[in-house]
Amino acid sequence: MSSSQPHRFTSIDDIAPLALMHGVRARPVHGEHMTLAVVEIDPGAGMPEHHHVNEQVGVVIRGEFTFTVGGEARLRRTGDMWVIPSGVPHRVDAAGPEGCTVVETFSPPRADWADVTRERPSRGRWPA
Repeated sequence: MSSSQPHRFTSIDDIAPLALMHGVRARPVHGEHMTLAVVEIDPGAGMPEHHHVNEQVGVVIRGEFTFTVGGEARLRRTGDMWVIPSGVPHRVDAAGPEGCTVVETFSPPRADWADVTRERPSRGRWPA
């Protein structure tokens, strides 16, 4: 099966972060059927409850935070993963003292991020 989009290569540091809200930045790449994003959450920052049409799958690669999905709260640490079906409410409560970095996929692609303000490209807080 061939794709209508050409392949491409990039680096996290070359992607201008989206300022999703104060203390939460996403560095997305979009394919035809999904979005992959490296999301950085500052220490003590979080995201209020929300939901979207996108299925969401992710993994913590640095730090920790409390994630509430469908009313169930869990501390998520490096290596922890999750799957959130379309339309399920979820929120992020305060990231730990070092903040955290997660990698998430969304399907379909996050079209709602098209108009989000971008910051200047910068070095990400990628694990050492």
